[in-house]
Amino acid sequence: MSELLLVVAGGALLALVAVDVVATTLTIGTSAGPFTRRVLGPAWRLLLRLHAGRRDRRLLSIAGVLLLGGTVVFWVAATWLGWSLVFLGGHGSVVSAATHEPAGVVDTVYFVGFTISTLGVGDFLAGGPGWRVLSTVASFTGLVLVTLAITYLLAVVSAVVSRRRVAVHVSALGQSAAAIVTGGWSGGRFGPSFTAHLVGLTSEVAGLAEQHLAYPVLHCFAGRQPVSAAPLALAALDDAVLLLRAGVRQGSRPDPSAVEPLRRALGRYLTAVDRTSAVRRGIGVPPLPDLAVLAAAGIPVVDDAEFAARAAAEADRRRALYALVAADGWSSPGR
Repeated sequence: MSELLLVVAGGALLALVAVDVVATTLTIGTSAGPFTRRVLGPAWRLLLRLHAGRRDRRLLSIAGVLLLGGTVVFWVAATWLGWSLVFLGGHGSVVSAATHEPAGVVDTVYFVGFTISTLGVGDFLAGGPGWRVLSTVASFTGLVLVTLAITYLLAVVSAVVSRRRVAVHVSALGQSAAAIVTGGWSGGRFGPSFTAHLVGLTSEVAGLAEQHLAYPVLHCFAGRQPVSAAPLALAALDDAVLLLRAGVRQGSRPDPSAVEPLRRALGRYLTAVDRTSAVRRGIGVPPLPDLAVLAAAGIPVVDDAEFAARAAAEADRRRALYALVAADGWSSPGR
């Protein structure tokens, strides 16, 4: 009976790992598998609490690597343990190649480790036809696991680079919403190069949203400097879009065909990250960008009351973006 329990426990653990790996690496928009989902969020919130009040972001900057590596280590260790329990549940499931004597617990675990790594050295063998079939299955699952894990690691690293590239692109336009807008004003109008930046950012932000859905661990890779922090940059960019849509006078605004798609892409990003990250609730609405900065640059603006009235409709959206900034360990949107 105890041997049967070992087999059942091992099979259940293998099923859990399989579901977690497939849900995390091969599906999009599911917020990862059951283990990964339940660990990443609490672990990130714990790291944020440890970081609270500190200016040094070294802890948060390595958190993504630690959590991603820990996830892969769990997959490998749980697979190893699951198959070990299965083989320990059968007497004579593993035998010595030299003496054909049944292997002990340590030797069985050793045999399983080499089997799932597909590096078997031949000093221990499966003890019968059925166990040989199972050892082949174990070897195949190990191969699939290693392949998926390596592919996932490389894809996440690529997504992290893309995320930081978007942040740097936005930061190059300006460190605040007002700076982005005033930087695009030239010769009494918004120049075509500024419009081209808005169009280019639309596809970049849209791609970033889909990467967050595909790789939920992405939100754990916090930027160490403001210039590479995507939540800070995109919160400022969204406020820049608000200024262009509601703060600048009609007739002086850039082409809506450049502004509106960017706004929708930012909304998609907000939805995607909200589904996959440990977003803090109860965040207040941040202050509105200052129209006086735009007016000082010669940009025609509406009066403050009109801007405040139009911006009131964006309160929930701005609050959600500010929550993403806080969830990335920053104390303010940096406007």
